[in-house]
Amino acid sequence: MRLWNKVKKMAIGICAVCFMAANMGKAGIPEAYGADSSVIESVSVSVTGSYGEAEEILEPEITVSGTDCYRGDYQYGTEIDRWRPGKKVRIDITVEAGEGKVFPISLNSSQCKVTGASFVSARALGDTKLQVKVDYTPVTVLGGTEWAGWDKTERKKATWRPVKYATGYSVALYGDNKVVKRQKVKGTSLDMAPFMKSDDKTYFFEVKAIPTTSEEKKYLKEGISVASSEDEYDYSENWNDNTDDGGSIRGSSYVLPDGEKSKNSWKKVSGRWYYFDENGSMAKGWKFINNHWYFMSSGGAMQTGWVNPSADSWYYLNDSGEMCTGWVQPSPGDWYYLDGSGCMQRGWAFVNGRWYYLDANGKMQRGWVMVSGVWYYLNNDGSMVTNASIDGWTIGANGAAYQ
Repeated sequence: MRLWNKVKKMAIGICAVCFMAANMGKAGIPEAYGADSSVIESVSVSVTGSYGEAEEILEPEITVSGTDCYRGDYQYGTEIDRWRPGKKVRIDITVEAGEGKVFPISLNSSQCKVTGASFVSARALGDTKLQVKVDYTPVTVLGGTEWAGWDKTERKKATWRPVKYATGYSVALYGDNKVVKRQKVKGTSLDMAPFMKSDDKTYFFEVKAIPTTSEEKKYLKEGISVASSEDEYDYSENWNDNTDDGGSIRGSSYVLPDGEKSKNSWKKVSGRWYYFDENGSMAKGWKFINNHWYFMSSGGAMQTGWVNPSADSWYYLNDSGEMCTGWVQPSPGDWYYLDGSGCMQRGWAFVNGRWYYLDANGKMQRGWVMVSGVWYYLNNDGSMVTNASIDGWTIGANGAAYQ
């Protein structure tokens, strides 16, 4: 038995010596057993968003850093022209391993560090590729409203056209060029009557689109301030001024001094035009008069400029109140197209044999535009270019560009 124990101890000692010899490095130092220096165990991915022009959404810059690895291809889960600020976009990023390096089956969020986006997963595609999935939140600068002014019916009510992506607005009321009241609102109008107390002041307001929550401030920047189109507000109101015939509005009729009702006629009262029909009743809403369409407010006043009676369809009325059709230019350089019914068009419009593209606010576009993932080029007059070569891109007969 003693001899056997002595033999067993010698055998164990010989095995240990053999094991150490097998794992000795060139310098005679034992190598770490089980460690594999060819495995990439950490990766850093950076997704950096940037702000462009107002309402423009740019692609983020994607970079990868780590030991012996680099960024490969990447793909967006949503087409860029469908991106919206604050709405997450899934991005699949391929990370390539350097020569002689491999990836493990997967990395967790502490091993694959993501900045500028949210980590979703990191899994190997074979030995030398790692697919990193992240959720990125697009960012943008809010635009300025295209029109701001006083409501035609409630004359102390500030109103403005909505700004794309905006959920709130900052409104400043001025009296004789001094701030009277600042207020934040979520809608596109604000009753200023409680703050307009003096009949000796000239009033106007400024409005700008703003993010309203701490979360929105992460992906939205406030827009520019736009002053009301009527720089001065006439505080005085008198139904009976500016009338040459001595009549006045009583109820829904215009009554002359002799007690007769005015019929089928326009009357200007307090600087506003009103139409009284064949029954002597004040017209409201749409009215077809002498081969032209007009729109009257709920208070009967003839409207001019942009109106949106159905809350989705915009119409433009000239200074005479007549509804416009075709191309209109409400402000220098900004063109809009109204169809035969007067409704403002959006998207592609085929006009006189040429294609034009109008954005979500109806404004005619110029230069490069992307529509449903396809690039198109529009001339300075807005017409789509076909069968040409621009900026290294070839443009086909259908206007689609490719490299």
